[in-house]
Amino acid sequence: MEWHAEPMHICFYPFLSAASKYVEESGVTLEDLISSAVFERARLRGKERIIEAIKGGEVRKPAIISNAQAEMELLSYPFARILVSCIGDDYLIRRYALSEAKAAHEKILAGSSSDIIYELSEEFDIRVDFFRLPQEQEQEQVHMPFVDYLRFAANLRDKRWKLVNRGLENGRVKLRKSEFVRIIQEAIHERIKNDLPLDVPADICEAISRYTGDIKTELEEKRKKFGDAGFELGSVVKDPSCFPPCISFILGNLKEGVNVPHSARFAGTAFLLNIGLTEDEIIETYKNSPDFDEERTRYQVEHIAGDKGSVRYTAPSCGTMRTYGNCVGKDEVCEKVSHPLSYYKRKLKLERKSKKEQQDKSKSGEKEQ
Repeated sequence: MEWHAEPMHICFYPFLSAASKYVEESGVTLEDLISSAVFERARLRGKERIIEAIKGGEVRKPAIISNAQAEMELLSYPFARILVSCIGDDYLIRRYALSEAKAAHEKILAGSSSDIIYELSEEFDIRVDFFRLPQEQEQEQVHMPFVDYLRFAANLRDKRWKLVNRGLENGRVKLRKSEFVRIIQEAIHERIKNDLPLDVPADICEAISRYTGDIKTELEEKRKKFGDAGFELGSVVKDPSCFPPCISFILGNLKEGVNVPHSARFAGTAFLLNIGLTEDEIIETYKNSPDFDEERTRYQVEHIAGDKGSVRYTAPSCGTMRTYGNCVGKDEVCEKVSHPLSYYKRKLKLERKSKKEQQDKSKSGEKEQ
């Protein structure tokens, strides 16, 4: 079936095959896109897309009122992909792909028509049926083959996405319409991420360096703000280098937008709570996750913190971390402790002792002079 190929439609979904075909048939060459004054607006918007992804984790969908504006918005997408590829940063690739996918997800949910859902189903070769359920608040239910469901839900870590927790009938999984749109987001994310980086010649990267420079600066600012462990530290934790390797690995994956297993999320959350981070600071660490849902994340963090019951959980021991496959990169301190919190306390003590010795040496040298 042929879907809408008008620029005012496809500019909101530039990862579609129809969008690529439109750009190809428009006659705009790569040389035009990177150097012609006519397309400066598209280049600036392409840079803006990436900076929006770095800053806010979602590429905004502007109001489009003309075909000319829609075409510039559409052309900004391939230029953004070129910029990301020239920078060649793995974190940026994941961040950008996730941000584009989240923006598309929000745009789909905001629309009243099911046409785009059918269009995207065909785009990703997902065979779906829609059913009206008047007794339910959300009136449309989607049925999709379980093989397609497994293909796209594999990286969704929340228990509700496990196949055993879904309704299954005649080999087809039952989903609410909004849940199916979330599956579509995952498909979009995988397509954009897997297509990057493009093989861009060095001379082209040099020609557009005035655009990549601003992006690199923004990326560096983000890294400074979030620190080595991948999140904003707050006032309690001063030295994330004292975190045990297992916790640093979990937090690093969260920063990079990697889906982290439930056991690792629990361990990371409990550890951060135990050393004094606030619930809001911990929720912030999860915002890069592909399946981030603030309300659900807050509930889970509050549960581990003991707000939802009488139990406040302690971070798992090293033995439990090994059992769940979350023990990684052991070092000499790991050999002397049996708990991540013990590691943290011991490493902090060693770091302070080392700094004091360096200060004493420095003062001794000054006196000798």
